[in-house]
Amino acid sequence: MPTPPRLSDLGGTRPADAGTLRSRARRFTELLSIARRHGLLPFRRLDFTHDPATSDLRRSQADHLRRALEEAGGGFVKMGQLLSTRDDLLPEEWTEGLAHLQRSVTPADPAAVAELLAAELHAPVAEVFPSFDPTPVAAASIAQVHRARLPDGTAVAVKVQRPGIDDAVRRDVDIALRVVRFLARTSVEARQVGVADVAQQYADDLLRQVDFRTELRNLETLSAAQQRSARPDEVRFPAAHPELSGQRVLVMEFLEGDTLSAVRASRADRDLDEPMRAILRAFLRQVVFDGIYHGDLHPGNVLLLPDGRPALIDFGSVGRLDPTLRETVQELVAAYIQNDTSRIADAVLRMAPVRRAEDEPDFRRDIARFVADELGPGARIGVETVDDAVEVFGRYRLKPPPDFIAAARALAIFEGTLRTLLPSFDLLDESRNLAREQIRDQLRPSVLRDVAARELFGLVSTIRRLPRRVDRISEAIEQNKLSVNIRLLADQRDRRTVSGMIRRILLVLLGSGAGILAIVYLTAPARPTAVLSTGAAGGLLGGAAVVLLVWAAVDAWRARRHE
Repeated sequence: MPTPPRLSDLGGTRPADAGTLRSRARRFTELLSIARRHGLLPFRRLDFTHDPATSDLRRSQADHLRRALEEAGGGFVKMGQLLSTRDDLLPEEWTEGLAHLQRSVTPADPAAVAELLAAELHAPVAEVFPSFDPTPVAAASIAQVHRARLPDGTAVAVKVQRPGIDDAVRRDVDIALRVVRFLARTSVEARQVGVADVAQQYADDLLRQVDFRTELRNLETLSAAQQRSARPDEVRFPAAHPELSGQRVLVMEFLEGDTLSAVRASRADRDLDEPMRAILRAFLRQVVFDGIYHGDLHPGNVLLLPDGRPALIDFGSVGRLDPTLRETVQELVAAYIQNDTSRIADAVLRMAPVRRAEDEPDFRRDIARFVADELGPGARIGVETVDDAVEVFGRYRLKPPPDFIAAARALAIFEGTLRTLLPSFDLLDESRNLAREQIRDQLRPSVLRDVAARELFGLVSTIRRLPRRVDRISEAIEQNKLSVNIRLLADQRDRRTVSGMIRRILLVLLGSGAGILAIVYLTAPARPTAVLSTGAAGGLLGGAAVVLLVWAAVDAWRARRHE
């Protein structure tokens, strides 16, 4: 049996001091012991295939991995929770096992929490919060939330990192990435699913989540976008208190209400149609028009307020779309509303062009089939729908932007929330109707005025630069320095055809030249003093001519067969 890896075997890229290395080595030894107790070593025994015959083995390994991650604690629980959503890369048994990772853990030591708060707030807790409940209302692997009151009586939620978790997460992420790289080197299945890239992506995301300043910016941006919308009061966001927030503490308004998880557990008979429709409307606006969206709309992150309105919490996982990608998404939505599969294919190809032009007709047919089967009347969208779309892209080696896939997955996560609470809710049909509403909202006079102002400002800037550019062109023409760059032969088939033609022309020219020289030498009188007789030189040139001309003929025949 292969021996488990040593820390030195796993490699690394960042230098560390002696204390960090000792801490990492101790932690690695602890993790190695945990992995051995749960039968996760050697790594190459882990099954990442989709073979039905080994389904029970994968389910058992996933259960052991879940328990090992919970025992390891620190950042490993969060990493496992993040990976549980990647069933496009991991087999179903693995994602199901990781999905059961505990989200509520034992609260941190109150004294340590108070010390951390005093350091972040630069004052004792009692001075900042006259009322502070040391028992958290929620505790997770990275942070916990306490209820408190400000001097003016405002109820606030104080989200504070678990003491020492920042360094622990960075250490655990470093070790996890080393282990994953080792796993990718030793396991064919792990390389096939791209586990190293996935781990790096989620490691970066996790490191961002331990900096609450990022979450504060996300909250403020989403709140501002909601206030600019046509229905600003439809969905609530907690008001932030940036003056009391920092890297390890986030203070925001405490919203009274029940999470959808609590509503589902209580089996209370509550009307959820309108709140869910409001969240879906807000989500669609965030993705299609705002370019920033809440990426983790699971039941624990949605509150139902006493007045029936929904509210969103936890802004650690927020996605963004750049303006160019947002325009493509808008085109996709418009084409989907109109049932125009040709425009849908156009938008997809603009976002992720095919590598070979001859594949485009087949890709268009597959996209039309996907829209009819997966997004047609009565269809149910889910994570598997996104996976099917990714499979179509992969078939033609298309690379859609990761941000686009992340937005689609966020919608699939929300669909899972809807399915557990409102099985009869038709997400696709509702999305069509709400998208039409959003388009009408974007045609409001105030919005059109803002759009016109932006476009006019851009036009003015272009006009201001125009005389300078015309002057440069005129000067270049006068000095005979004007040059034009044209990108010819952008298509691979055109490049292959032209290069083959040039190759055959050169072969014919060289062969003809060699043949003419051969005739000259063969007909010339012999010279006894020459090192190489004219007959021998003519023979060599004649042979070279035959080889070159036959080569050109065979090359032309192969090109004709290929066409």
